[in-house]
Amino acid sequence: MTCDFLYKLLPQLLATVCVSVGSVGLGYDDGWASPAIPKMKQDGNFTASEEEFQWIASGTPLGTTIGSIFAFLITNKFGRQGTILRVSPFYFVGYLMSAYGFNSAIVLAGRIVIGFGHICNVMAAQIYASEISSPELRGILATIPSIFNLSGVLLSYVMGSFLGWRDMTLVGLAFPIAYLFMWFQPESPVWLLQNGHNTKAQESLQRLRGRKIEISDEYLRIKENCDKEAEKPKFHIREIFKKLFYKPVLLCIFMMFFQMFGGYGPIIFHSVEILTEVNSPLRGENASIILAAVMVAVAIMAAFIMDKAGRKVLLSISGFFLIAALCALGAFFYIKEFQGESAVASITWLPVASLFVYYGAYSLGYYEVPFILLGETFPVRYRDVMGSIGYFANSLFVFLSVKTYADLKHRVGYYGAYWFYAAVLLCGIIFVWIFMPETKGKTLEEIEMKMTRKKGQKTVASDAESGYGLIDGKEKQVVVAKL
Repeated sequence: MTCDFLYKLLPQLLATVCVSVGSVGLGYDDGWASPAIPKMKQDGNFTASEEEFQWIASGTPLGTTIGSIFAFLITNKFGRQGTILRVSPFYFVGYLMSAYGFNSAIVLAGRIVIGFGHICNVMAAQIYASEISSPELRGILATIPSIFNLSGVLLSYVMGSFLGWRDMTLVGLAFPIAYLFMWFQPESPVWLLQNGHNTKAQESLQRLRGRKIEISDEYLRIKENCDKEAEKPKFHIREIFKKLFYKPVLLCIFMMFFQMFGGYGPIIFHSVEILTEVNSPLRGENASIILAAVMVAVAIMAAFIMDKAGRKVLLSISGFFLIAALCALGAFFYIKEFQGESAVASITWLPVASLFVYYGAYSLGYYEVPFILLGETFPVRYRDVMGSIGYFANSLFVFLSVKTYADLKHRVGYYGAYWFYAAVLLCGIIFVWIFMPETKGKTLEEIEMKMTRKKGQKTVASDAESGYGLIDGKEKQVVVAKL
């Protein structure tokens, strides 16, 4: 690793780390329900029905679903950095409501407010990380928000192992406060160029690349792409029928569906319950901490191989092991239900091992890649609108998967629920190899051209010109690189 590489990496790494603080908070609140809900049920000063507890557990994803509808308007108006700084105080209030609520309605309202704030900030952070990254660094930098998110899940399990649910909730106040570090980071150069702040955009890009790095060619490439988008008319509803719009949107929606209905939400929100149900030799809270630590470790490893292995390969490997883990977990509950406790007494290790495989495999690919695609495949012109659609789909699927988990397991049993999630992931692997483009090592402009090219049209590089040439004896349009 050369000094020049490190010099170029460090400013981008620092900016990405600062903007990813909210991802820790979102992960913290994803994991919050697993230790908090059982403690709420044991709290003599707090009463709620089983249905109300299900709503409280689903409150944060419900808030992110609502917030994603407005997030693109906020991100587009105030910028990526500006959105984060303005929204943070908003969900500071949500933590106070959730921690000090004396009934289920106030706690639920607090969880919804927290989710609303999270989605605005995390959406801005993901787009920011994608826009400020050099093509050769985007793979590793784009995984940082996901790694931080998983670290938040781990933190929630650790806090939940020794804190009461109210004190555990108050820990979340640290996340909006930590966003103050964004005061010292530059705004996205792409957003600045889109809004006519050319000088600030150049200064921002220079800061993000390092003072000794020559940025003229990169700046001109980004500016040229933004200028081309600016010359086009404003977004109209008819544009949803254009391939440039609907293809990446459908890709994102399907990937978010496979990601969430592959069982992540129900398992991460109810890991303590699952471990208790199988009579795990490990205490539920302790096992959850170890499981979350595995997720973080594997996610860090995935960050370093993302641009070597490629997105499709990681998703396929991840999906294979997820299916294996869910099938094994379902088999345990099937044997337990139809043959009794004695039949599984000697294999209580199986569900624990299955969860270890599941957590690790999930963070290897399915946890990170769909969000990376969200930042990579969305054209600059539609990025804010598409970002909201993508995060709306993700939040909606989280909410639906978590909210329907209890009904699903009651109707078809634990085993039926886990086998259903495995079937969804099998469909996901097939979808990836048929429809998903490989994006590793490509600039955002190359990816955009690849998503929309027609049959016979060849994309060679990011800085491209269109011309005509002979292909298979026929005159067809060719995209030729500027060298």
